[in-house]
Amino acid sequence: MSRKKKEKRHIRVFAPFKPVVHPEEAEMRMRDRRLEEERLKVLRFSRKARKPFGVFTMVVGAFIFGFFTYFLCTNIVLEVATPEIEVALISLVLFLGVVNVVAGLLLIGE
Repeated sequence: MSRKKKEKRHIRVFAPFKPVVHPEEAEMRMRDRRLEEERLKVLRFSRKARKPFGVFTMVVGAFIFGFFTYFLCTNIVLEVATPEIEVALISLVLFLGVVNVVAGLLLIGE
């Protein structure tokens, strides 16, 4: 009888259930986590670069506006036939395109 009492006194404790995560599911969670971290990095960068880039864009816009206003007021006609002027105008247009693309990406990041 004493043996039965000892057996009754023993309490069996089972280990807690450990959920099984399949490798595919773990990979999807990791991908989601990386994507979220990348989103946060983009938002942090756009917040940091907003003011300096906005000032830079305004300065470039004012420079180009002043440049063309000067040519309109002084009635200077640019000879577009020269290769130097063509290269300068093409580089100016490319620069404005790059500035517009970066500004658009920063706005999308917001």
